[in-house]
Amino acid sequence: MTRQTGEPFDHISLNPTHITLGELVRRIDDRMLDLDPPYQRGNVWTVDQRMALVQSWLRGLPAGVVILSDRCNPNWVRAHGGKGPYDTGEPLWACVDGKQRFTTAVMWRKDEFAVPASWLKPSNVAATETTDDGPYVRFSGLSESGKRFVERYCSLLIAEAKECATVEQEAELYLLVNGGGTPQSTESMTNAARVAEGR
Repeated sequence: MTRQTGEPFDHISLNPTHITLGELVRRIDDRMLDLDPPYQRGNVWTVDQRMALVQSWLRGLPAGVVILSDRCNPNWVRAHGGKGPYDTGEPLWACVDGKQRFTTAVMWRKDEFAVPASWLKPSNVAATETTDDGPYVRFSGLSESGKRFVERYCSLLIAEAKECATVEQEAELYLLVNGGGTPQSTESMTNAARVAEGR
């Protein structure tokens, strides 16, 4: 295998923007966003990981950039016989990176898991459920002010790649952004947990 290219790379300017939880879920529900292109992995996050994302949102911590392939671009249209997603009815975007975060957004909005009610101000909680860990709240259990809070502050930073002409090119981008890092070791995560607990 060679890493050489036939010509220099074109610079991709992704220009990330924030999209709210409600807008993300609407795009998915309306089939405008494909979370399952053939190169994408399945749902692998645990409930604890999904709860951690909600906690990050509620605390105002960045949840990282997610990458979509915008299929409404001239390269895609040319590669598909002059027809784009508006002509074919296919999704306008494909999820290249961030599927677990998108899926978590949908699951949270559709009450598929709950989080500790203590994570929110009491005025933002209308109904809780009893668990072994104390009261938990689902999205539908938020007060109107709680739902507005979540809609405003729970968002993802979206970057759109607008140059992919084919699913194969999207898969190349997927490999590039998902294959370059080194996963955290159990040892490093255990050490961080130890430090967080003050030990």
